[in-house]
Amino acid sequence: MSADEAPDPYFQSIEEEFVRRRGAAMLLSPRDWNLIAEWKAAGIPLRVVLQSIRNVFDAFERRAVTGRRINSLSYCRQEVASLHEIDLTVHAVEAGRPPKSIQDASGTAAVARHLGRLQRRVRAAMAVASSAGRDPLVSGLARVASELKRLRTEIRGGVFDPRGLEEELRRLDDDALAAARATLPPETLGRIEGASSADVGQALGRMTPEARDRTSRLHEARMIREICALPRLTLFD
Repeated sequence: MSADEAPDPYFQSIEEEFVRRRGAAMLLSPRDWNLIAEWKAAGIPLRVVLQSIRNVFDAFERRAVTGRRINSLSYCRQEVASLHEIDLTVHAVEAGRPPKSIQDASGTAAVARHLGRLQRRVRAAMAVASSAGRDPLVSGLARVASELKRLRTEIRGGVFDPRGLEEELRRLDDDALAAARATLPPETLGRIEGASSADVGQALGRMTPEARDRTSRLHEARMIREICALPRLTLFD
C-alpha cells in the first residue's frame, strides 16, 4: 500500500495491532505489506489475523529474553495459516459440508495452544476473584479451567470435533458468566443494567423485543467480563 493511497481498514488494523503488541513504534517493511496483501487476497478474515498476532505475541512474551522484540509480521505467518484452516473447518461443519482434515497442518496443535491460553486466562480471573473475596466464583472458574484442560488433552490425543468444541466452549462461557453474575452485589448489577441501557441508547426503539433482549444481554456480559477479568471462551476471541 503506497503512501498516497487511502488507508485500507484491513491493512491499517493489522498494522495497528502489530505495532501495539510490539510496544515500540516501527514502520512495516514492504515484505510485511506484501504478506498482508497475500492474506487479504486469500480471503483470510481480519479477526483471524488479529487473533494470530495476539497469540504469537502472547507466546513470545512468555519465553523471550528481556529486550528482544518481534520485528516482522512473518513471525505470524504459520499461526495465521493454522487459525485460518481451523476457521474454514468450523464454518464447513456448521454449514453441513464435509470438513477438510486439519490433522496434517498443525491445526489441532493450534487449537490446543489456544485452549491453553484460555485456561491461563481463566486462572488469572480466579486470582482476581479470590482477591475480591468472590469465593463462589473462584470455585466456578476452577471447574471451567478443569474442563478446558480436559478438552485440551482430548485434542492433543487426536479428538477434534470443531462444532462440538465450540458448543462446549459456549457452554463453559455461559457457566462462567452465570457464576460471575451470582457473586456481584445488587448495586453493581443495577449499574450494569443501567449502563447497558445507556449504551444501546436510541437504537432500542428500532429493535424487535428479541433483538433488544439479545443486545442488552451482550452489553451486560461485556461489562461483567470487564469487572471480573473473564476471557470470552470461544475458538476465536
